[in-house]
Amino acid sequence: MKNRNKIHNLKRKYSIISIAVIVICISVFSVLQYLYMDDIFLIAKKLDMKEAAEDIATFDLEDENSLSALADLESAHNFYIEIYSPRDKLIYTSRSNEAVYDKTSGTTSRIEMKPRIMKIISRSEQSDGNYFETRQEYFATAQYIVYGAFIGDDTVVELYTSIDVMKENAETASKALLALSAFILVAIFAATAYYLTLVTNPIRKITKTAKKMATLDFSESCPPFRTKELNELSENINILSGRLDKALTELKKENRQLESDIRLERKMEKTRRSFIANVSHELKTPISIIQGYAEGLKYGIGLESKDEYCDIIIEESQKMNNLVVRIMEYMLYGSGNLELKNESFSVNTLVKDYLATVENSSLADDAEVIIRIDPSFTGYGDKTLLSHVFSNYFTNALNHLDFDRKIIISAKDMDTHYRITVFNTGKPIPGSDIENIWQSFYRADKAHSREEGRFGLGLSIVASIQELHNQKYGVANKDGGVEFFFDVKKYEA
Repeated sequence: MKNRNKIHNLKRKYSIISIAVIVICISVFSVLQYLYMDDIFLIAKKLDMKEAAEDIATFDLEDENSLSALADLESAHNFYIEIYSPRDKLIYTSRSNEAVYDKTSGTTSRIEMKPRIMKIISRSEQSDGNYFETRQEYFATAQYIVYGAFIGDDTVVELYTSIDVMKENAETASKALLALSAFILVAIFAATAYYLTLVTNPIRKITKTAKKMATLDFSESCPPFRTKELNELSENINILSGRLDKALTELKKENRQLESDIRLERKMEKTRRSFIANVSHELKTPISIIQGYAEGLKYGIGLESKDEYCDIIIEESQKMNNLVVRIMEYMLYGSGNLELKNESFSVNTLVKDYLATVENSSLADDAEVIIRIDPSFTGYGDKTLLSHVFSNYFTNALNHLDFDRKIIISAKDMDTHYRITVFNTGKPIPGSDIENIWQSFYRADKAHSREEGRFGLGLSIVASIQELHNQKYGVANKDGGVEFFFDVKKYEA
């Protein structure tokens, strides 16, 4: 089922919600102010009037300083004040702002004071006898809230506040509060949006890195952040990225090794099959020859050539024995399990000792052998096996001699090893054969190889011995002949 849950941008979602909250708050606040601001202002004004009346009760009305105190109250609270003592005699009004009743002179004021004459619209008395009234002037529409309080045995103070002024003040206060509230809400929105940006920007960076990780690209890491939680998240993602990268690298390496092992196993399997086929082919010929001549002797065929038959059987048996020995050598060296008996030896002596064993060979009778090896060259390795490498090269050179019939044996210092070369004059190796001569049973000259007792294993044995020593070997066609080489490690005292 398709997932229909919508994915929202955090910052956009917050902006929409915040604007909606601001609009709702301002709307609700406006409605509340419209409905209740006048009542709130009225309650506040009544409390203010009560406090002012309590302050007036503490004044000494006979003291002239009370005038300034009353004036301060009027100015501070925007009241009109009238004081009666006794209750029907006005001794102070805000319109005169002059001395209150003077008991010493028995007069009220330098000017005649008259009380405000208004009609009472509503009245409510308090439990202490004080009262609130709503009054209106007779010849005007102005209305007042009046608070009357008894501050002595027979003294009454009345405080007037204009309802219209109070409403104007309430409206002004309402507008100011609304503007302040809007400002505060917008400021909160801006501050929160800024803080949210500080949060979302790092999240975007972390998301970018995580997306690359999802594509197995671990080249980019998360930067550090000032916020503790985000910094911890960044560090943990970097740790995860590093471990995944390491694990992936190791996995790729193991996969490459596995592929290499599979290719090697396939190659080895192919080589084994080819090897078995070649061994079978090489053994089949001498066995067939031996069988044929043996049957001839059994049935009396060619009795006059009995000795010749026996010689052929012996010769073929020797060839088969040589083949088996060479196969065993190849198997031994190619197994990689042979333990090398490394020792130091003179390269020059190794060459000369072998040449002494083939000095009387019929192949070497008319061959000119030239040795160019520094007597000080001291190699290190399995001397017996390396002598076998040289013997294969030299035998191969004798078998392919032509033209001037020269064999040049030389050695060159290559810093960490010596490179020993065996050059023979003769025909070059064809390009189609030069890459295959190191394979077992491969013979470039297929016509005469078997007759000469060569089976195509000599160079493959060379390759196996050199690989056991971790040293290079190779061949190259040169002007007038062919040059084989093999490397021998230097002896370090």
